[in-house]
Amino acid sequence: MNKLLIALYFTLPVLCFAQNTQLSGTVKDTLNQPLPNANILAFPQTEGAQTSFAISSPHGLYKLRLEKGIPYRVEVSYMGYTKITDTLSLTQDAERDFIMIPLSDQLGEIVIKQRLAVKVREDTITYRTDNFVTGEERKLRDVLKKLPGVVIDRDGNATVNGKEVTKLMVEGKDFFTGDEKLGVNNIPADAVDEVEAIDNYNEVSFLKGLSDSDKMVLNIKLKEGKKKFAFGDIEVGGGLEDRYLIHPNLFYYSSKTAVNAIGDFNNIGQKSFSLSDYINFEGGFSLLSKDPSAYFNLRNDDFAQFLNNDDFVYNKNEFGAFSISQELSKATDLDAYSIVSNGKLEARNESDFTYLTGDRQEENRTTTSNNNLLFTLNKVRLRYIPDSDVDFYAASYLKTSKGDGLNRLISQTPDQNTFVDTQIQPQSLDFKTDLSYNRQFSYKHTSTVEAGFQYSRNENDRDWLFNRPVFSGIIPFNTEDDTYNLLQTTRSTKYDFNINAKHYWVLHRFHHIYPEAGINVTHQTYNTRDTQQLNGGNLVDFTDGGFNNDVNFKLSDSYFGFQYKAKADDFIFKPGLLYHYYFWTVDQFETREVGAGKAVLLPELLVEWEMNSGEKLRLKYNRQSQFGNASQLANRLRLSSFNGLFSGNENLENELSHSASLFYSKFSLYRGIFMNAGLSYRHTENAIRNTTQIEGIDQINTLIYTDLPENSYSANASFSKKISDYRFTVGGNLNLSDYSRIVNNETLAYKSVNYSYNFKTETSFDDWPNLEAGVRHSFSDFSSDTFDSNFQRVTPFAYLDYDFLKDFILKASYEFTYYENQTQNQINRFQEAGASLFYQKEGSAWGFEIEGQNIFDIRYRASNSFSQFLITDQRTFIQPRTLILKVSYKL
Repeated sequence: MNKLLIALYFTLPVLCFAQNTQLSGTVKDTLNQPLPNANILAFPQTEGAQTSFAISSPHGLYKLRLEKGIPYRVEVSYMGYTKITDTLSLTQDAERDFIMIPLSDQLGEIVIKQRLAVKVREDTITYRTDNFVTGEERKLRDVLKKLPGVVIDRDGNATVNGKEVTKLMVEGKDFFTGDEKLGVNNIPADAVDEVEAIDNYNEVSFLKGLSDSDKMVLNIKLKEGKKKFAFGDIEVGGGLEDRYLIHPNLFYYSSKTAVNAIGDFNNIGQKSFSLSDYINFEGGFSLLSKDPSAYFNLRNDDFAQFLNNDDFVYNKNEFGAFSISQELSKATDLDAYSIVSNGKLEARNESDFTYLTGDRQEENRTTTSNNNLLFTLNKVRLRYIPDSDVDFYAASYLKTSKGDGLNRLISQTPDQNTFVDTQIQPQSLDFKTDLSYNRQFSYKHTSTVEAGFQYSRNENDRDWLFNRPVFSGIIPFNTEDDTYNLLQTTRSTKYDFNINAKHYWVLHRFHHIYPEAGINVTHQTYNTRDTQQLNGGNLVDFTDGGFNNDVNFKLSDSYFGFQYKAKADDFIFKPGLLYHYYFWTVDQFETREVGAGKAVLLPELLVEWEMNSGEKLRLKYNRQSQFGNASQLANRLRLSSFNGLFSGNENLENELSHSASLFYSKFSLYRGIFMNAGLSYRHTENAIRNTTQIEGIDQINTLIYTDLPENSYSANASFSKKISDYRFTVGGNLNLSDYSRIVNNETLAYKSVNYSYNFKTETSFDDWPNLEAGVRHSFSDFSSDTFDSNFQRVTPFAYLDYDFLKDFILKASYEFTYYENQTQNQINRFQEAGASLFYQKEGSAWGFEIEGQNIFDIRYRASNSFSQFLITDQRTFIQPRTLILKVSYKL
């Protein structure tokens, strides 16, 4: 029966498609030159048929799919040309060319008022949404999914013509942090008039064409009735086992003021602010390219660890976000936002570890945690643009976080059992101020000066309670007590100051040179203290045992150099060279451990070949250098986990690496094709790496500065093709790496191979259920001279969206996961499903929805990981089945 339904689902639309005809041809001007990006719309003259739309290719070609025997009014529009209107009814495929006549000068006002369904101008695509929506859309994401070339994933991340959107604006102003997910999932659909997709976006207008930008930005333009209007909606819900949801969205826009407020209070497992949102707030992948060490430190800080857990048995969120944009004068704008989140999370993990050392130790570990986190993110920015040649802004950011958690761990090995209770209390404060002054003196000379200051303070108190003395013989426990209570305090502060000056000198239209100079200064302190608290309250200090740190790290990085930019036909060449001089000192307990300086040359190269407006090839190379932080320079021991000790190394220097990448992209709205492919290579010259001593399951890690060989290679590709109401997407990636590590004083060589492919089909019917279905299949192989580990994961999936009876919307999701540890012949299977049914009578402000999550009530998800000496199979428990009834009201 199920197979029959599936066959009917795919067969009936095909039969319907067989009743369609195709109108094709070219759009040209009176000189017989093709007109690219012309709009061709076919409006049915009978009820029940759907409007058909096409955009002409760079060669003026177009294709329209029309229902057989239905009369249509065809309109062809192109900016600056007289609109063509024709009527036709096809019984078979036909060809028709359109010759467009330029508008006369006297009709200038009409030209200005022309509104095309899609307008393409240089780096900007403008969509007029009325031509694509059908009325049942609820949020901005539902509108964007219907625009040609725009793809929205299930989390709300957007891409345009295969390129990821990096910022969302409304009426030219950043929507909160600029993270598109907040806007995509919350802005009401009926408020949207136009969507602008702006490629190579630069916030400072006169820097466009000088300062390279690869950003893709969406700017949402509101309908006239919403440009000075308060709108929004509120959603409340309740379910079994005291489940609840309260989700208000309120927006106010006028010509000078924009106010946004979003709230989300629930205990059904919906997280309004995730780790990826936090990373985007701090600079996202642009931070990774500028300062890789800062990016990875950010991902691993205590605050990020609280956000990182997406699988839990219980999660309670209290989230509020408020932003305001105010025009203070014609030259001055003020923007501010504040995000506050309070969360409670309970998690459980069960793991099986295999230690790849001589005795192949096996460990089973169970961890339960109960964590709370309160954090705030705040920003105020003042921007001053007195004329078209000056742009100045000052921005201040404040981030605070405070958490507490209780973790319980049970570790079982053939030799011993370990029980650990750990209380943690992390808190942090980060304050940052940025200044930017940009001025265009003339067409040939433009300068920018940027300065920034940052202060960070992080604290964490841990209270470890063990059932036995861990690391006996290394940690000087007093063994007279029957319990072992270790108190650990960690304190760090950081002061950063940087200033950068860059001049853009246009030597010739196709030849530029950009001299640059600056300095970065950092001052970091890092303090740790490990002590034992006895039952009587006395403390046993571990300093004499080689523990506790008091590090002071200072670094100055002075640099200067240049970039040269040249254009030849469709090629852009941009070589560059920067000279850095580093000077740093390291003090431990007020004793100077290191005082050193060194010079480094960092070359770079960028080559772009724009074959046409939809096809591009980019080659990029650079040499990178970055220092570690004070915690890595702290050379005395500290407890990092119940079975791990760690010490840094005061003699660490800057890491050096070479990276190169080749990226190809192509899109064609005419052919419905989107294609991306990339190759990358990274070679590490000198790196900061762990060296590990293992005995049983206990590990002592220290850091070394090494030139051990390390290489990584990657390749990825995706291809998407739209045929009628179907879109087919296939993609894959391959990651290879080879490197060496030191384990138990032996240098071991490792190889890692990870590859995967995915395939999916999406439909975009107007009257039929829409289905997205496919499969993801990944393989992992990790090996050395002494072992080889292999894993695979297969995940078929299907997502259903169905608008029926005008007022109902059904959504459903299903995933089946097959996971296999091929080395140990272990297999796990689990399936996940969710569904919702939404009802809103046409014209009514009230909506009703019933939603179910984890319908099959599975207990956990399975995963695997591996490192130089450890294979991990993990079961992460998830929230039980949740059923909730929601009521929404549109303001």
